[in-house]
Amino acid sequence: MSEDTLNLILQRLDRMEHEQTERFERIDQRFERIDQRFAQVEREQTRLRTDLVNQMERVLATMQLVREDVTVAMAYAARADSATDATATIQRSLQSQLGQLRSRVERLEGKQGDGA
Repeated sequence: MSEDTLNLILQRLDRMEHEQTERFERIDQRFERIDQRFAQVEREQTRLRTDLVNQMERVLATMQLVREDVTVAMAYAARADSATDATATIQRSLQSQLGQLRSRVERLEGKQGDGA
């Protein structure tokens, strides 16, 4: 093999090595950008999870407050029902007493009417 051919082969090999080195560098840069994107996605995913957990905790706390409000309202409703029942009982008793008084008044008026 001649020296020119050998030099030509060596030049081509050097050029191929240089091109491959550049390709590998570009691939490394792409992988580095991909790694950065994955890291960003992981950070965003963590942030999203944290935000969701916080939101769920707020919703649960609000639901607990609503549950407590409903419990209090039901207690007031039960007390109102009891008061209504008691009032109805008192009203019936008063009506009964009023009926008895009316009967007495009518009897007394009848006796007065007979004696007059």
